[in-house]
Amino acid sequence: MLTAKESQLGSLMARIAALGTIVFFAIQALLIGPDQVGYSEQYGAISDMVGFVQSFGILFTISLTQKLFGDNNPYFRIVSAILFVAAVITLTGSLASTGNANSVFDTVLTADQTGAVASNGQLVTFILFGIWALCLISADENNLVPSWGRVSGQGAAYLIIVAQIGIFFGLIPANAFVPLFLLGGVVLFPIFTWGISVAFSSTGN
Repeated sequence: MLTAKESQLGSLMARIAALGTIVFFAIQALLIGPDQVGYSEQYGAISDMVGFVQSFGILFTISLTQKLFGDNNPYFRIVSAILFVAAVITLTGSLASTGNANSVFDTVLTADQTGAVASNGQLVTFILFGIWALCLISADENNLVPSWGRVSGQGAAYLIIVAQIGIFFGLIPANAFVPLFLLGGVVLFPIFTWGISVAFSSTGN
């Protein structure tokens, strides 16, 4: 059982993760724009900072959901542990492009190349997020996550997994991937994460 402090922290961090995801992709879509290839010198630092905050929030969310839902579900605990490692790697690379672009030392890689290296495991990480969402819903035996959050989580998970597998096999063109990713990753997943924050708020001693 979570303590009151853990519940408050989990709720806060889940909301930060949800809002951070929306803001991050809003910056990508509205400020940087879909035509931008590689690092944006104008908005790259802002994007990286938001990505860092979002990743920080999701790490706390993953860790605390293990305690909230994982007592009787070892499969969920193990999947959460795997995703936690992947999310840490994402966090450590979230500031890499800007750090490279503004480095006081001579660099071997460009900011574009650094960003590409830092996001090298993104495909698998997204698949893991989809699997984790399904496992969390299965582990939520007491329905702490609201029904709208559960439905959003299932929709996000299936869309993300299908989209990433489709990309892996070269079956999804770019014009089809974008709406799938936006619906699953930018709309449904943040709603699901907000639902997790509600679950945290309803627990604690």
